Formats: sequence, structure tokens, C-alpha cells
Amino acid sequence: MIPAVGLVIGLLVGFLRKGSLRGLAEYRFTCIWLLFGTLLIQILIFPWVLGTVVIERATGVLHVTSYVLATAFLLANVRYFWPILPGLVLNLLVIIANAGFMPSSSVALRRAGEHATADALLSSADGTLANIRLMTEHTRLNLLGDVLWVPEWVPLATAFSVGDVLIALGVAWIVQAGMKKVPQAS
Repeated sequence: MIPAVGLVIGLLVGFLRKGSLRGLAEYRFTCIWLLFGTLLIQILIFPWVLGTVVIERATGVLHVTSYVLATAFLLANVRYFWPILPGLVLNLLVIIANAGFMPSSSVALRRAGEHATADALLSSADGTLANIRLMTEHTRLNLLGDVLWVPEWVPLATAFSVGDVLIALGVAWIVQAGMKKVPQAS
């Protein structure tokens, strides 16, 4: 959800700067299959995509794999996506440090209105739910986990990480910059 906010901000800034969506069509990506691999894995391991987790075993390994594929895609297209890399690297770092799971604060989840998720984490035998782990004194790099939140009264409120904020800012930068590109004359 947070990267989508970056997309909206980027579009608003792009239009305020008299940009055009046609400029975004000028981006030329390589290794797009890496991005599709990332999305496929995340669809299979995140319940909020299909409403259920398709692959419950090896979630940690698959979560890290999806981030490695995303990082490889960004690096293959670094001239466009350099603004996203810092946030992605921070998220990857905390996820690797926690065996493939993003630590999530039950307080942040509750303040975002995600009471069912917080309850499920608290009652889970291993403290995990899909790709997240209940943040405790035993989880690592908690400052980089999901400790921030959008208040529950905001539509689509959620808990999120510093890395997510940097990713959203990177998306906003890329979109507004692309909208200022002047399409090549044919």
C-alpha cells in the first residue's frame, strides 16, 4: 500500500510540474522476467493478494528470494530505479536478519486497525503470519521493521517500515521524473 502512495504522489507532482504520462512510456526496462518472478512469489506467499496463502512452507526462503529478484531487476535497470534501492536494501536487510520474515509491531498493527493480524501473530505458535513475524526482543533490527503506521481512520491503513517509506519516495521520484521526459520524435 505504501508504494502505491508513492505512485499517487509522483503522479500529482508530475502533473503539477506540467508533466505527461507519455513520458513514462519512454522508460525501457531490461530483465522484466525478474519482476514477474518477484510478483509471482509474492502472490503465492502473501494472503492479502489471493485471500489465502498458497505456499505456506518455505515462506522465509521465498520471501528473501522475491526480494533478491526485485533487487536484481532494479540493478539491471539502475538508471531508472536507483531511488528505490535504499529502501529495498533496508527491507531486505531486516528480512534476512529475521530468517525471511519482516518483524511487525503489534502496537503499530493495532493503531493501523489491523487488529486481526495483531491477534493472529500473538496467538501463532511460532509468532509468524505469512511473511511477517511478531516483533519481540528476539527479533533483529526492529527499528527497520514495521514500526510505523497509517492511522486506522485512513482508508487502507497499514503498518509499514522505514524501507517502505524510502521505496514510496523512490517511486514518487521516478514517476514525476518520467513524466517530465519529452518523448522522442518519431
